[in-house]
Amino acid sequence: MNSREATAALPRSAERGGKNDVGSASLWALSLAMVLWVCVAGVVLAGVAVVARHRAATAADMSALAAASVIARSVGDGITGGGLNGCAAADDIAIANNAIVTSCQVIGQVVEITTRVQIPALHWLGGLGLDAVSVRARAGPG
Repeated sequence: MNSREATAALPRSAERGGKNDVGSASLWALSLAMVLWVCVAGVVLAGVAVVARHRAATAADMSALAAASVIARSVGDGITGGGLNGCAAADDIAIANNAIVTSCQVIGQVVEITTRVQIPALHWLGGLGLDAVSVRARAGPG
């Protein structure tokens, strides 16, 4: 069978693409645009989460250092209740860094702080537990 006979065997609509193919490029372009949009949105949301984690880490580190400093000063001055004052100082520092202290444990002069930062861009994922990040930091003498 030569090419002329093969062309004659096809229906007329299949020779030139036919009416069924009109507009299919638009659907492919729309599909590609949607895939690209989802990828960009994923990258942006991942970036937001990384920034929130850095903010939480900064708040935890600074809060732990502030609490350890208050406790060390209270021990040096012979003041009791340094742990409570240290946790209060940690809470103030965390709030200044847009975070909250979820845990403050004092053992001797060592302080362990856990801070949490909300991610407003991911509030709709609240049921999955992905709307906030928590970071733990520890500070103390030596």
